[in-house]
Amino acid sequence: MAEKSEEYAPLYDPRSSGEKSESDYDDVEMKALGQRGRRHSRWRRARPWALHLGLPMLYTGIFLGSMYARPLTGTFSMVDSPAKYIGENTHLEVFPLAGPPKGIYTGEPREELDEAWRTLLQYNNIRISDEWIHKYGREDTAVKLPDGGYLGMLSAFHEVHCVKRLYQTLHRDHYFPNATAEELDVNLEHDMHCLEVLRMSAMCRGDVSLINHRWKEDSPYPNVDQRAPHQCVDWDAVMDYSASMAVDVYQEHYIVNPKTGVEPFPHGKSIKPFKEQDPDNHNHHEGGSGMEEENMGASTSHMDHEHMHEGSM
Repeated sequence: MAEKSEEYAPLYDPRSSGEKSESDYDDVEMKALGQRGRRHSRWRRARPWALHLGLPMLYTGIFLGSMYARPLTGTFSMVDSPAKYIGENTHLEVFPLAGPPKGIYTGEPREELDEAWRTLLQYNNIRISDEWIHKYGREDTAVKLPDGGYLGMLSAFHEVHCVKRLYQTLHRDHYFPNATAEELDVNLEHDMHCLEVLRMSAMCRGDVSLINHRWKEDSPYPNVDQRAPHQCVDWDAVMDYSASMAVDVYQEHYIVNPKTGVEPFPHGKSIKPFKEQDPDNHNHHEGGSGMEEENMGASTSHMDHEHMHEGSM
């Protein structure tokens, strides 16, 4: 057998000389291909599991990154207002609406009620910076203040003013006893404006607090259970900001119409809306929304000075 092996032994064996033949290279390449094939096969088998486990981790990382990377935002984060920080501090509040209203802002007209509205709207008029007015190109029509800045207000007080106006209209005989037919027409237009302000404000905020209906023993119809927790800002913060920027527009000779040279409040107090109003009657109207109403398109008359001087109800 040994002789037979020698007979069939090759005359030249490159492996014995340390050289590599072409077939050796083929063998090495095939081994490498086989190893890669096995790795690819293992990857193909593991890929679904890797994706299954990796995607949730990726999404979690993206979510956590967005939570920690983005700046704090609040209810008014898109509003261009120096007071928008107020929206970063909100709380839940259930409105006390069970039964007939018993608050100081409702009920029959009385001195306590009038004083409550005066207090609520005492910082209605505030100073707006020059930068804000110029940013929106309103310097040609805005009311410039002699000691810097421009006259303005926070929108919340516009809405509160409108609620007050509608309350006074419900008690027209008390607040407008001597109004002429023309003045009442203007008053009605003002009220319609206020209704639109409140409607648009409600639709703008879109309060999604849930309110359920309930049965009451004294009614065959479903009644609204108004004990809904609403997300609210800190109203004290609103008042504090307005107080810090408040301006007394009723100072004598303080503001003058640059086109007419007329002082809107020549005697240091607001113009009453109804010229026939009894000056000795303590149940006088607050007087005015003048500057604001002209911008909103309301008719100009004695009534037009009604909104901006809430402090003198």
